[in-house]
Amino acid sequence: MQLLEELDSITIKRLGKQGRFLLRMHQADLAEDPASQATKSSRSNLMAVQHTVREMYGEGVAQDVATLVYG
Repeated sequence: MQLLEELDSITIKRLGKQGRFLLRMHQADLAEDPASQATKSSRSNLMAVQHTVREMYGEGVAQDVATLVYG
């Protein structure tokens, strides 16, 4: 399977939207209880998405998505 070097803007925006959702979930869990299992899980989910985007689509796309997520 060939890895994609570039994605269209709609796909990148969708990945950014999903990343922002996971970031908001992590921030809410962190504010509620920094040491909870929910906080650890939400952080893990956020990191997994970042890693997956980087591995599947490359560093350039990962940077574009991160810019949308972290603004």
